[in-house]
Amino acid sequence: MATVLTVDIGGTKCSVAITDDDGVHDLREWPTVGSLENLDHVRSYYAEYLATGGSPAAAVGVCFGGPVDFRSSTVKRSVHVPGWQDFDFSVWSREAFNLPVAVDNDAKVGALAEFHHGGHNSQDLIYVTLSTGVGAGVMSDGRLVRGVANEAGELGHTRVRDDPRICSCGRTGCLERLCSGYWIEQDNGKPAAELFADDDFLADYAQNLARGLTNAVLLYNPSVIVLGGGVSRVGSRLTDSVTDTLRSELASWQHLLPIITTSRFDRDGVHRGAKELTRDLF
Repeated sequence: MATVLTVDIGGTKCSVAITDDDGVHDLREWPTVGSLENLDHVRSYYAEYLATGGSPAAAVGVCFGGPVDFRSSTVKRSVHVPGWQDFDFSVWSREAFNLPVAVDNDAKVGALAEFHHGGHNSQDLIYVTLSTGVGAGVMSDGRLVRGVANEAGELGHTRVRDDPRICSCGRTGCLERLCSGYWIEQDNGKPAAELFADDDFLADYAQNLARGLTNAVLLYNPSVIVLGGGVSRVGSRLTDSVTDTLRSELASWQHLLPIITTSRFDRDGVHRGAKELTRDLF
C-alpha cells in the first residue's frame, strides 16, 4: 500500500496529511502564514510522523492554490499569496525528504479526487472550485485535461457579462470577479452565508455562474459538474437554481445538460486528489 505525504497550500489555509489507499490520516490544518514558512509545518509534521513509527512515504503530492507547471513541479506565479513565484517543489522535496513530488493546482487536484473517489460514475466530469478564486479541473474520457501550459480549465477568467469591475487578471466581466467568495464579500460587505440567504442575490449569482458553466458544457460536454469550495456549501439551493438557469442557457442543447452537484468531500478531498497526482512516481 503506497503511502504519500499530501500537502495543501491555499490562500487562507494550509494542511498536511498521510494519505494511502485506505484514505486520509492525521490531517492537520492551520491558517496560511506568509508563504514559504508554511512548509516548515510540513517538515515538522513528517519528522514527528516518522519519529512515532510511521511508515516512510513513497512520494509527496501537493495541491497549490495557483498556476503551476506540472511537468517541472514549479509554481508559475503567486496569485493570492505572494512569495511563491518560480518556487521549485522538486528541489524542496528532495532536500527536505529525499522524495519525488507531484504538484498541481487546486482545481485539477479536486477533479482527480472527484473522478477517482467521488462515486460519480462518469468519464467526463468537471470540478469547479468556488472559493477565493474560481477554477475548473476537466476530466475528459477519463483523462485530466492540462493544455500545453497546464492552464486548461481557467473557467474563472472566461467573460460572462458586461460588467465594469476589474478582475485580478486585468479583464472585466470575468466569472471569478462575479462569483468568487472573496469578491462577492468584498462587493457586498457581508459574509457569503448571509448573502445567499437572500433569494434575489442567489438568483443573480446563479445566473452568472450558469453562464460560465454553459461555456464549459459547450466546450467539454461533461455528464457531471461538481461544485466545490466554500461557496458550494450553500448546497441544494445553489445547485437547483444553477440547474434551472443552465437549462435556460442551453435551450438549444437540452441533451447536453449535465448533472450539477456538490462535492461530498470536506477537507480530505484535496489530499485524495494529491495522492492521485503521484501515481506515476512509484
